[in-house]
Amino acid sequence: MLYYNMAKSPSIAAHPYEIEYKGKIIRCRSLEDMEQALDRLESGRFTRDETPWATEEFQNLTGRIHVPQRRLLAKLLENGATAWVENVKLREVLDLSDNQALAGALSGISKTAQGLGIEPRRVYSQMTTYRHGKGIQYYQITSSFLQAAKKHNWPSKADLRNEE
Repeated sequence: MLYYNMAKSPSIAAHPYEIEYKGKIIRCRSLEDMEQALDRLESGRFTRDETPWATEEFQNLTGRIHVPQRRLLAKLLENGATAWVENVKLREVLDLSDNQALAGALSGISKTAQGLGIEPRRVYSQMTTYRHGKGIQYYQITSSFLQAAKKHNWPSKADLRNEE
């Protein structure tokens, strides 16, 4: 799991990128340092969110996820590839009571993507910050997914209607 640390502590600010690996936190000074660490930890398996989406893989993914996942991605798309959306806002959009329910919707996206051989990091990014010792998750659509959604005029109003 990759985190971008927005803490104001000078020591943490000097290492703004964090990787959680096997229960340990590895802090990095730059994106390049983080990529090198990931390369060493996972034998070069670093997936860039900039990888363009092929029409078939985009349509396969968006056609297989359910309405709650489509609404979640639509909310992230509304905010663009530069804005982070707090977990509370996503729960409001989906009318979910807690983070466990939100995790279920996110898991649906990830499992569908993985089942199609797509890295979930190509769809959205997650970041956790800490306020008063409590983790707060933020989510952001990737620029490549945003571009593919625009190209395919996705989602349509029909994509967001409840399945009956």
